[in-house]
Amino acid sequence: MRFLVVLAALLGSGFAAAAQNNVRYFNGVYGLLDDVETDAFLKETRAGDKVVSAELDLCHALAPGSPLRDRVVVTLKPQGKRLIGTGQGQESKTPVTVDLVRSGSGDTFSFDGTVKYGDRTFKASSGDVTDMTAKEFQEQTAVEETITESPASFHEVTPSTIAFRVNRSALVDFLKALRSDNVKVQAYSIAPSCEALRRGYFDVQAEVDPERALDVIAKAKSHPGVTRAGWISGGIDLSRSIRFPAAEWRDASGKLDREKLGKTIAAVTAKALSAEQDTIEWDDITGELSVLVKRPDVTVPGLGLTEVIGAPFVFSSEKPGGKDTIVVRIGQLDSEIQDIGSGPRLQINTAQDDGDSSEPVGSDKLQAALAKELKGQVWDTDKETWAK
Repeated sequence: MRFLVVLAALLGSGFAAAAQNNVRYFNGVYGLLDDVETDAFLKETRAGDKVVSAELDLCHALAPGSPLRDRVVVTLKPQGKRLIGTGQGQESKTPVTVDLVRSGSGDTFSFDGTVKYGDRTFKASSGDVTDMTAKEFQEQTAVEETITESPASFHEVTPSTIAFRVNRSALVDFLKALRSDNVKVQAYSIAPSCEALRRGYFDVQAEVDPERALDVIAKAKSHPGVTRAGWISGGIDLSRSIRFPAAEWRDASGKLDREKLGKTIAAVTAKALSAEQDTIEWDDITGELSVLVKRPDVTVPGLGLTEVIGAPFVFSSEKPGGKDTIVVRIGQLDSEIQDIGSGPRLQINTAQDDGDSSEPVGSDKLQAALAKELKGQVWDTDKETWAK
């Protein structure tokens, strides 16, 4: 009999604990600060259907249209149907008071009330919000790792696109140090996003000449506050690329012979597009080669217009530190119509109104033409391997 009493007590306490540990989330609780952009979620701990505690994680713009963000995490105490609590802005230290009325049934709820932020009081109204389990919330908000520190090859990541994971407290000093590395930083990656405020770090993304990427990454790893550095995807992919032996195209020091490569690529591009060479330019920051070629435009026969075609190329090794082969990636070709004749000229707008992103006629011949000239292999997108 005593055993049954003890067992019942243990089971009872277990059920009570289970009820108290019923955690539910509301993701996307918007409309808490009138027209100010917000990103918020609410966590509830319930005993059965009764809310015993809650927490609001509210990230928001400092003002409508502002790129700056602040975040406040408020512990809410249930008082009947109301959830009430106070906190302060993570960045601004502004006092915040939250008073919400929770209503609804089943899986759908509404939160209405006020949020006092400093000396301003906002009407809060967020309706038709559905709750979810902790597992569902974690799956919905999970952030996939994008930085590869030591890729076996540049098949999945782009050789010219790198990233650095930097603690928030070290961001300014890191960016100051990065000024001397001749890279192009993506503005969105250094903006104070809600994601960065919650994680406590930034993934700073930059474009760099693939020939210098390894050294820039190694240097960054030694900087205080940098916890990860490597390559990410982005930029020109492998879909139109050629791999060829490097020996003929590197000088005695192992550097790319830009003059020889540029002239060769420009000549092949002009021939493949039935055009004449115009300009050859290398970007010292990203290492991208830009080739312009010209040919008669056929839009209005007899008018003597010229089609100017731009073709971008990125060169790299096949893997970090590799020297035996070179991979050239062909970017999106674009064109514009120009009136190049003497005297008065037409100014022609060639922007597409219908979203058409088709390339100039003959662009599809360029990969094969380069592979033949460079004695290389083309990338087979379907088989994901190099092919003759």
